[in-house]
Amino acid sequence: MQGNTVPPTGRIDLILDELNRQRFANASAMQCKVCWYVYDPEIGCEEWDIEPGTSFNDLPEHFTCPQCGNDKSVFLPCEKENGD
Repeated sequence: MQGNTVPPTGRIDLILDELNRQRFANASAMQCKVCWYVYDPEIGCEEWDIEPGTSFNDLPEHFTCPQCGNDKSVFLPCEKENGD
């Protein structure tokens, strides 16, 4: 844990969810580590009818990569290159 952050307590699934939300909070985009699909919250996801402006944390739990079908757990933070 960084700084003076107090670790969450309670059910492990809720703890892991909160830690992932904190980890991905500042990510502008998320990339599937299997097929390299990039979820960009500014664009959304047409295949899932996800509106532009929807953060990765706010995607439904059943969201899967529209290219390879893997779940949200395989996505990693992805920095956009300049000009994107």
